[in-house]
Amino acid sequence: MTKMTEHELLSLVGEAERQAAVFSGTLMRDNTKFLEAYLGEKTGDFSAVENQSSVVSTDIADVIEADMPSLARVFLSSGDIITFQPNTNNEVEVTEAEEKTKYVNWLVRSQPESFQTLHNWLKDAEIQKNGVVKYFIEEQKEVEVVEYTGVDAQELSAIRDSLVGSTVDKVKVDVVEQEEFEESQTFDIKFRVTTEKQKVCIINIPPESFLITRGASSLESAEMVGDRVRKTRSELLADGFSKDLISRLPTVSDKAIQESNIASVRNKDQGGETSESTISEWASEFVEVSDLYVKIDFDGDGIAERRHIMISGNEILVNEYFNHVPYASLSAVLMPHKAIGRSRAEITYQTQLQKTALVRGMNDNIYMVNNPRNVVHGDVDLDDMLTVRTNGIVRLDEDSTVLPQQAVFPLQIPYIGDRTLQVIQYVDQARAQTSGTLLASQGLDADALEKETATRFNGIQDAGTAKIELIARNYAETGFRKLYEGIAWLVSRYQNTETEFRVLGKALAVNPKSWKYNHYIESNVGLGAGDNEKLVAASSVLTDEVGIYKNLTGLMDGVGINKSEGLFNNPEEPDDLLKAQNEQLNQMVMQQQEQLQQVQNPLAEAEQIKQQAFLVKAQSDAQIKVAQLQSDNEQFQQKLLADSKKAEEDLALKLTDMEMKYGKDLNAEMQDNMLVFDPATGDFV
Repeated sequence: MTKMTEHELLSLVGEAERQAAVFSGTLMRDNTKFLEAYLGEKTGDFSAVENQSSVVSTDIADVIEADMPSLARVFLSSGDIITFQPNTNNEVEVTEAEEKTKYVNWLVRSQPESFQTLHNWLKDAEIQKNGVVKYFIEEQKEVEVVEYTGVDAQELSAIRDSLVGSTVDKVKVDVVEQEEFEESQTFDIKFRVTTEKQKVCIINIPPESFLITRGASSLESAEMVGDRVRKTRSELLADGFSKDLISRLPTVSDKAIQESNIASVRNKDQGGETSESTISEWASEFVEVSDLYVKIDFDGDGIAERRHIMISGNEILVNEYFNHVPYASLSAVLMPHKAIGRSRAEITYQTQLQKTALVRGMNDNIYMVNNPRNVVHGDVDLDDMLTVRTNGIVRLDEDSTVLPQQAVFPLQIPYIGDRTLQVIQYVDQARAQTSGTLLASQGLDADALEKETATRFNGIQDAGTAKIELIARNYAETGFRKLYEGIAWLVSRYQNTETEFRVLGKALAVNPKSWKYNHYIESNVGLGAGDNEKLVAASSVLTDEVGIYKNLTGLMDGVGINKSEGLFNNPEEPDDLLKAQNEQLNQMVMQQQEQLQQVQNPLAEAEQIKQQAFLVKAQSDAQIKVAQLQSDNEQFQQKLLADSKKAEEDLALKLTDMEMKYGKDLNAEMQDNMLVFDPATGDFV
């Protein structure tokens, strides 16, 4: 196979562009319809009938605006959405993963235009079937005019050294004459400094400009991904294209880029979209450029490769190998085997259509009830009836035999507003079940709200919250994961300068060219990080100092405090450890000084002697008590011995009396017959 010619390349790429999803099926018509419904336009399915109510329900706008605060809290507040995790315990890889997380997060969320870009991206995915951002590195030139007065030779040398790496166009240098007693001359200088730098740009792509192969299951597998953009000839010249090439490019015509008029709907309040510049000059003329990333076998080796191709008209502006798709796409509801899913507006569209019909019917009924038609007899003057005037007169023929109350009477119109409200309530409940967006306590009797009812309602709220959490998780695992991973890939290959930025109040210098590891991407959305109360309850101190520090900083991020440098010392930072150790040493020195002062203080010495005397007295009292206890114990033993001896004497006397009474030797018999003395009877048995 031979290398593809320019004509063949234009033909194949042009056909792939014409087969994009934006030009096929109902994608753009649906997106236009959803945007009109969100804005409450009275077009399409919501067209009004003359002389009838034209109100449009706002269900789609209500659902989307209810979602946005939760999504903004998750994706636009503090805390890391995506983190790069090391695959091993290699210290270098771990450090690189942390550095990559901080730098990419700073690029995505800490630029001047970051909030609006991410907000619009999220809202595009809520209204349209998908929202898209594009990321790239742009070479930028900044021009600044600098002027100094009274500069001597040494200062001039320092200024020259500070401008290393910048292009300087000297405009004016004046020598200021000095008097004879001064040793050196001074200068007044004025020059223009041109600084070139690289900037990572993230821009929103309107859904009508996004191009992807129809039927694609993902951005990576699509044969063609790109977008159509309008640029002025001046912008193309600044991008580095030759003036001769730019002059050959066709100016954008009046016809729209696609059949849909979605851009006109979006800008209707500002007069609609225009495809022509309001300033008629060559530099301000708009040119349409297709920026495409196509899988194509350009070199004829039989293997399709991803190439970056820019086309305008029949001219190829760029044709280079680029093995990456620099786009990230979001869809609120993911669909299997499809790169483009469904939006919140799409699943709420039918509810808004139903509710609009119900509200219009109720309004028409109220209008007719308030302004009923009249039944008029032929003898009534119709001109008087048609003339609406306060205290107006309605004339009746003089020879009419009809009574006035019978000549004109209103036609009764039944009021159906109460029944319509019941149906609207049902539709709202159906919408809440579908979208997860609830009207607070709708349909609940607050006076009869018992524990079972409250539990059930909390369950409904939890189910609604779960739907929003699933949408946020979809966004994090698809579009945001692709964006973070793509920017890390982009800067590691095409950023050739070191960048210095601040994270948690500390300067960090990063050179992405030194990155060499492929890290695992981990999403932190949908893990309870968005619930501040649960985050506080889940925090634990059963870990080491590093874990405690990370736990506390994560806790601060969760509650919305993204600057914790003044609250906690990072145990991994030597400066913080040294500072903490110095503070501890200072405290120890202060305590020792206080103890020394107490010893040297006479009052403290007197207090110490008093305490010693108290201890001596206490020991003496204890010894006396011990001696008393010993004496009492000896007396008790003596008494016990005396009582035992007396008992023996009494027993012997008893035996003697009984021997005299019975005339026997009881001692002998007791030993022979084992007689036992019974105290109860006073005899031996």
